[in-house]
This record gives sequence, structure tokens and C-alpha cells, in this order.
Amino acid sequence: MTIRGLDSLVRKIDALGGNSKKALKTGIRQAIKQVQGDAKDLAPADEGRLQNSIQGTVEEKSDIIIGKVSTNVEYAAYVEFGTGQRGEGSPSPPKSPQNLNYRQDWAGMDAQPYLYPALQQNKVKIKQTLKEHLQKEIRKLGGR
Repeated sequence: MTIRGLDSLVRKIDALGGNSKKALKTGIRQAIKQVQGDAKDLAPADEGRLQNSIQGTVEEKSDIIIGKVSTNVEYAAYVEFGTGQRGEGSPSPPKSPQNLNYRQDWAGMDAQPYLYPALQQNKVKIKQTLKEHLQKEIRKLGGR
């Protein structure tokens, strides 16, 4: 997800003595919690293993702050993208970048997306959350 003009705003806040990185990290952390909660709500529940494995993290790599909602359950991608003929034909999120093999010799299961829809339904809220945290940082600098 990109936010037009964010780089310029961050440079200006930092040039005035603000801490845009801290504001962004806090905002991203808050937004990730929302996406994580929605992904857990959307994930199909059998024994709850998949839902309970969904986690949110915020990390910094080369001055880029990355918010990630993920799971380490081995079958998570198959639930998100489906399997076999039914998975390939499912109206699912964009197909997996992990080159899942949709075997054609069995019916498989429909996609049951939970991560992608959680992100999509929060895009506006994520931007609003980041905006609020940056505005708070600007107010600390004496702006309104």
C-alpha cells in the first residue's frame, strides 16, 4: 500500500525536529492490530489453530517500516488460495506469489480468503490512522 506524498511529509517533519519514524511505527502497529483482528474473525474456524496463529509484526529494514500480518501454519496458504480445480477457479484474492500448484487431477477445495480481505477492508482506516499519528507529531512541533 502506498500513500502519495508521505515521503515529502516525513522529511518535513524530521527537518523541523520531529520524530516521524516513531509516529509511523506507532500508527502502523495500531493499524496492524486492526487487520490482525479482522483476519482472525474472517479465518475459518475448525479447531482454531489457524485463527490463533495469525500474528502482526512491525519491523524496520533499511529505513523502511514494514507492518505484516501473517501466520506460520503450514496449510494457511491453501486455505487462503484454495487447492485443486476448485481453488484455481475460486473468486479469491490475487493468486499466491508462492506458485501454488493447482493440481487438475482432483477437485480440491475453494479458497477461503481471510488475510487479503482483512487488509482490503482496512485500507482507508490504515491511512487515517497513519494520518492521525503524523498530525499528532506535527502538533508536538507547534503546528495545528
